[in-house]
Formats: sequence, C-alpha cells, structure tokens
Amino acid sequence: MYPDFNPKTDMKNPTFKLGMTFDSADTFRKVVKAHAIKHKRDVKFKFNDKDMVRAVCNSDGCEWIVFASMLAAEKKTFKVKTLNDNHTCAMVFKNRFVNSTRLAKRYVNQWSVNPDWNFSGMAQQYARLWDYYAEVRRSNPGSTVQMKCRTVRGDDNPHFQRLYICLGNLKASWRTGCRPILGLDGCFIKGHHKGQLLAAVGVDGNNQMYPVAYAVVESETKETWRWFSEFLNEDL
Repeated sequence: MYPDFNPKTDMKNPTFKLGMTFDSADTFRKVVKAHAIKHKRDVKFKFNDKDMVRAVCNSDGCEWIVFASMLAAEKKTFKVKTLNDNHTCAMVFKNRFVNSTRLAKRYVNQWSVNPDWNFSGMAQQYARLWDYYAEVRRSNPGSTVQMKCRTVRGDDNPHFQRLYICLGNLKASWRTGCRPILGLDGCFIKGHHKGQLLAAVGVDGNNQMYPVAYAVVESETKETWRWFSEFLNEDL
C-alpha cells in the first residue's frame, strides 16, 4: 500500500515519499508550496498542468525534485513517481509562495477577532525586550548587551531605540583565534517597524567570516555608528 497524504494532519510538516498519493493536483501543489515555505527553499514548478506536476529546487547545484501525475484508473488521484528529497542548497528568506493571499488565509482568524492584532502583537514583543536582555546576559556569561530607549511626548512608557549585542564566546574567540581585521556594514530592516542593522564581522583562521557584534538602530548615521563603535572598542 502506498501512503496517502492527509491534508488535515500532514500539512503542518509536509513530507514526500515515493508512491505517496494525493487526492488532487491542487492538494499536491499546496503541499509543494508548504514544503518550500517551511524549509525555506527556493522551489518552483517546472511543469504544471492538470495531469502532471513537476517541482524542482531553483538553487544552483541542488537536485531536489518531486514529480507526480494522475493515476489513469482514478481521475483525481495524484501519485509521486519521481523523488529526490535531499536539498543541498542554502536556505532562502524570500519565498515566491508567500503572498498576500496566503498570509490572509493563514491569519484571517486572528485579524477577525482583533483587527489591530498585527500591531499590538509587535508592541507586546517589544515590551519583552528587557526579558531578552536579561536572558542573554544570564545564558552567555561575558556578553555585552546595551539597550537605549527614548521618551515620547504624551506617553510615560519608554520606547525602544537601539540594541547592541556582543556575545561573550564570540568576543573571546575573536581575540584568541581570529585575524586582527574587522569589517563594518549596515543594512535596512524591512517590515512595519523600520530600522537599520549594523554589524561587525571578522575573519577566522580559515579565512571565513566570523560574526563579532551587531546592533539594531533607528537609522544609519554618524551618531549611531559612533554609538556602536564605542561599545565595540570597549569589548575588543
């Protein structure tokens, strides 16, 4: 007997097996998309019609593939006939299958109950930053964690502005096992709450990149780089 895919129980952790059957082509396509999203892989449909569907990994050198087609005796049932389920590529963080329609279906219940869920949920996460601050220092002895807040007119609560982190083990290993070279760079943080990520990266004994410290700041300016560099200089 070939395994049957059950959308009600198997969609949270979709896996493929040679000979696995699906109740329709549409279900098979949904499982391929769910796999790509869960495992953060750049998967695309190479061939896609009502009778057969072939999905491949779009990353160079990765030979992941799954092919399924309709069983002649059962007009709707799709069966996996070709499978290489081993990804040799790196994860990606931009996925062609994550769109507004998928997000709306995924979070419709939360939004219908709480129209402000998106924003209030983020606010609650920011409120827990002090817990994260304390946990990093507790679980990573020797780490430097600095957080800066600002005041907003009409609100007595502190508002997050900046966060600097240099983990103790990374700090110690850079001093003893890395080349005396540091590269500094920044990149934009995209999303509802904008900002800038500043990072210091070293070079280890194998000429590989070695993360040393990072900071989340409101923007990339001389003042934020000075703030970041002062803590970095004290740590190293």
